[in-house]
Amino acid sequence: MKAEQSWRTSRKGETLILAGAGVVSLLPFIAYHGLFARLFWFGDEFDLIDQMDRLGFWRWVWLVFAENFVPLFKALWGGAVLLSGGSYAVMIALVWLTHALNVALLGRLLRRCDLSWTAVLTALALFGLAPGNFETLAWSVQGSAILSVTFMLLALGSFIGGPFRGMSVAWVAASALSFSRGVLSGPLLALGCVWPPQGGFPEGSPRRGVRALAYLAPSAVVAVLIALLAGGNQRHMAGHGGEASVYALWYFCLNPFHRLLSVESWGWRTTALLGALKALLVAWALVRSTGRTRIVFLLLVAFDLGNAALLGIGRYHTGLPTAVASRYQYASLVAITPMVGFWFSRQCWRIPGAGLRGSFVSLVLLAAGGAMLRAWPAVLDPFTAWRGTDSRQILFVEPRPDPHSVPGIPGLEMDRAKALIAKYNLH
Repeated sequence: MKAEQSWRTSRKGETLILAGAGVVSLLPFIAYHGLFARLFWFGDEFDLIDQMDRLGFWRWVWLVFAENFVPLFKALWGGAVLLSGGSYAVMIALVWLTHALNVALLGRLLRRCDLSWTAVLTALALFGLAPGNFETLAWSVQGSAILSVTFMLLALGSFIGGPFRGMSVAWVAASALSFSRGVLSGPLLALGCVWPPQGGFPEGSPRRGVRALAYLAPSAVVAVLIALLAGGNQRHMAGHGGEASVYALWYFCLNPFHRLLSVESWGWRTTALLGALKALLVAWALVRSTGRTRIVFLLLVAFDLGNAALLGIGRYHTGLPTAVASRYQYASLVAITPMVGFWFSRQCWRIPGAGLRGSFVSLVLLAAGGAMLRAWPAVLDPFTAWRGTDSRQILFVEPRPDPHSVPGIPGLEMDRAKALIAKYNLH
């Protein structure tokens, strides 16, 4: 009984710490709420609302959007538009709350791998507060990428938490139906099923292949639907394989350290140096880790490589500089910051004495967190001016002779945008 009570207390305390980490990740949104309040509906958001209005909610939900087949995200996003009364502030708040949930879920996953609190909190601080995420967290349609990560983390947590559960397959399906790159969740868990068992995980069983197929099935179905129904570069890859491969290589090598370390230069030399740093970190983490930790690290690296490959296909035409765009940082941070935390925790072992070690870790985390928090205004100010102040000026104040000048989506007529603003009370 005492042992059971102790376990319950420990689990309760762990839950509170992880919830606290999620709350801390909201600090940029809270501290700079005035900058976020500038934001207004932009680009793809107007396009989605226009389609929803013309087609009707449920028909619109099931239609592809660009290279995405994301009915789950569209249902949640469209529902939020209607239930919020057109408030963009509510939409951005929902994005941040989902991000905070992801921070807590990542922490839970890492703790289930028996990583130390030093490793876990370091990873969560970097992932939760990194200013490189500013576009992902300041544009409601990017909630698609965040939501797919939510379901992926739920699937991974269920996968390593014990015996096979059907719910983990449901999480995989939800991830795939939230974002195009969410189709990676199924192959990741399938890889975890067939990877040679280490430390008793995953279970050695003839049924591992069947379980792998169960995880692959929803992702495969969504991938086929995207291939058949959605537009995008995947339909026009003949002769562009080299460009897509180079873009994927640059993305993988540069992210997340290019923005995390505030590197200003970029080119082949920078790409090679940051790529070497990342490769060394991954190799070190895989060699030094064991059991569940190693398998989760392996799956996260596979997730990063998969993102690189899919971005190479989808975005090679936008030019190599876009490989370090803010909207592409989120997945790479999820994948790599756990290994950064693991490396940092191992270095801290060299410090003698638990008290001195704890003080050092606390100071480093506070300093790093404070530095990242202070860096947000520099990236937010021009972004929110462009996506908010300037957009409002164009839509409501300045007369424009060009009727096709809606910010971010020039194909939508200004009069149509204003009609949508009035009908859905967009504000």
